[in-house]
This record gives sequence, C-alpha cells and structure tokens, in this order.
Amino acid sequence: MKSIKEMPWECGKGWWPLIEKVASAIDSFNAAHPDSPVEVSQIKQKFGGLRIYHYNASEDIRQLIDHAIEASWHTCERCGSITGVTTNLEGYRLTLCPECRKEIKPRVITKRKIAIIR
Repeated sequence: MKSIKEMPWECGKGWWPLIEKVASAIDSFNAAHPDSPVEVSQIKQKFGGLRIYHYNASEDIRQLIDHAIEASWHTCERCGSITGVTTNLEGYRLTLCPECRKEIKPRVITKRKIAIIR
C-alpha cells in the first residue's frame, strides 16, 4: 500500500502542514496495524475546504482528520496564514488571506444579448 505522503494532494501548499500531521498519524497507525490499515483515496480542496476521503479509520484518526478539515476553513490554502482568512461564496470557492486574495483576478460578468433571426 502506498503511503499517504506519496499520493497527490490536490490543494494549495498552505494546507500541507495540516495534511502532514494527519499523514504521519496514519502512517504510524498503519505500521502498527498492518492487518487493518487506514486507506486514503483522495486529498483535495472542495468548496473552499479541505477534504480527506478515507476508509477504515479509527476514532483517533477520524478526529485528527476532522480537526484538519476544520482548521482548513481558517487557514489560507496558498500561504498557510491564519490572519483575516475568508472563503469567497461565488464561483470557484477559495479560502485565502487578504494578501493572497489580492492575487486573484476578479470575476468579470459579461452581459450578452442574443438575437434570434428568422
């Protein structure tokens, strides 16, 4: 079985410390319990929050995962800052600090008129 540290993490580097804590705990658990390992199928950002999809996790591991997911809502997914972090509520949702949010281009809404010609 592949280590959680070897699988792709589909999120910004700001959340990597949150994931590394979970990954270390899962790898230690799996080394101690080779007959019933925790399996992680995907780690990604979805709707502005961290998602860690897993199977066969003990209560301790589930609590660590839940803590990482909760912390992601207050941690900039780009730089890891915890100051002034917000999640936008339109378009592709991102959880960012004010400095990283400045780097995102604003969404431009265009109005189009459609003419039907018969």
